[in-house]
Amino acid sequence: MLIYMIISYFRKKSIELNVLDSIGKFLFFVLILDFTLEGLDQIQRIYEAEESFEIIKLLVSSKLYLTLFVSQGLIGTIIPLITLAFLQFYKYQIKLKKTIYFIIGIFVLIGVYSMRWNVVIGGQLFSKSFSGFTSFKVGLIGLDGTLMAVFWILLPFAILAFLLWLLPPWKMIPEED
Repeated sequence: MLIYMIISYFRKKSIELNVLDSIGKFLFFVLILDFTLEGLDQIQRIYEAEESFEIIKLLVSSKLYLTLFVSQGLIGTIIPLITLAFLQFYKYQIKLKKTIYFIIGIFVLIGVYSMRWNVVIGGQLFSKSFSGFTSFKVGLIGLDGTLMAVFWILLPFAILAFLLWLLPPWKMIPEED
């Protein structure tokens, strides 16, 4: 949805509201599926309650609270679900609706980033012997640094830009003189 909106903006083409509504419906159903699967995963973890459960419970209630519940849960799932449901039933002004879709797309990306943070960093925060927590500090340079993370975030967009330049998916209409 975001890529469609950004590419349309740079191409100076109008953003079709029916396309955004269709993408919004698909995103709504995918978020419901994601929310359901995450809930089932949590129920299964609670039911099994292995030896790692207490460490994970401490980790979730302290070090990963903001990224798990606020960023991933609230901003990345709950707010987009509620907003997309309202957008399907209520008619807003077209410009406002497009802006809301753009913001919801950013919220979902924040949720996806937070989920990846929770999986990768959360897995590194507790020791494998379950004897306590380790510390993780994000550096600026190096293989685990912020600059490398920014590179890996921007690389897919660079590849997409190259592929759009090489194989444009839209019909090129020759301009008349």
